Amino acid sequence: MTPGRNAKGVFQRNVAERNFFMVPGIITLLRTAFLLMGLMAMGPVHAQREATGLTATAKTFQHYFDEAAIEFNVPVELLQGIAYVETRWQPIVPKGYAGKMPEYGVAVESHHGKPVGYGIMGLHDDPYHGHSLIEAARLIGQHPATLQSASRANIRGAAALLSRYGAPRTTASPLEAWEAPLARYSGIPQRDVAQLYTYEIFAAIKQGRRSSQYAITPRPVDLEKIYGTDGLKRLSTH
Repeated sequence: MTPGRNAKGVFQRNVAERNFFMVPGIITLLRTAFLLMGLMAMGPVHAQREATGLTATAKTFQHYFDEAAIEFNVPVELLQGIAYVETRWQPIVPKGYAGKMPEYGVAVESHHGKPVGYGIMGLHDDPYHGHSLIEAARLIGQHPATLQSASRANIRGAAALLSRYGAPRTTASPLEAWEAPLARYSGIPQRDVAQLYTYEIFAAIKQGRRSSQYAITPRPVDLEKIYGTDGLKRLSTH
C-alpha cells in the first residue's frame, strides 16, 4: 500500500499505553505518531477498570464538546473520538509556531517533514492534509489564528466541519452512518488508510477510553456493519 500524504500516524501495538500499531510499508495515522515524543505523559490509552477523575482541563474540554455537539447537531462521541485519536485531548501546534500558544498546548516536531495539525482537534492548513483549519474557521466566522490558539473555537470549528461533511446526518443518525464524514475529516486520500483512522475512532467509542485527561463513555457500535466482515478482520488485526 502506498503511504498517504501524512496518513496520520503509525499506530504501534508494542506501545501498549498509547494503543499504537505499525503497519509495514504504510505511514498510517501519522498525526498521532507526532505525539510520541512530546505527549508520552498523557496517560494510558485503554479503558481503565477503575473510574479516574478528569482533570479540570479535561472537564472544560468535555464541556466544549457538549456545547459544540448541540450547536452543530453532531454526536458528541465523534468529537471526543476525533480528539482522542488526533491528540489524546492535548492541544498541539507545530514546533516553531510563532502565533499565540493554546492554553495547555504542546509544540510538536514534524515527522519526516510531514505537517502537524493545530489544536485539540488536529485541524490542518497544509498541502498534505488540506486546509480544514481554514474551512472550519470560515464556517464559524472566526479567524484561523483563533482556532489555532483557542480550544473552544478549535472544537466548534471541527464540529461545524464534521456537520458539513456529514449532512444530512444528525445526532439522530446511527453512529455507523458517520464513517465517510470521519474519513473525509481525516484528510487522508487513500480510502483504505483513512479506514484505519475511522476504525480507531469507532473502536474507542465502542470500548471506551478513560484516563485523567480524556474520557469516552462506551457506546454500542456495529463495526461489522461499517466495514464488513472481511474489512473488520483486516482492520482488527493491524
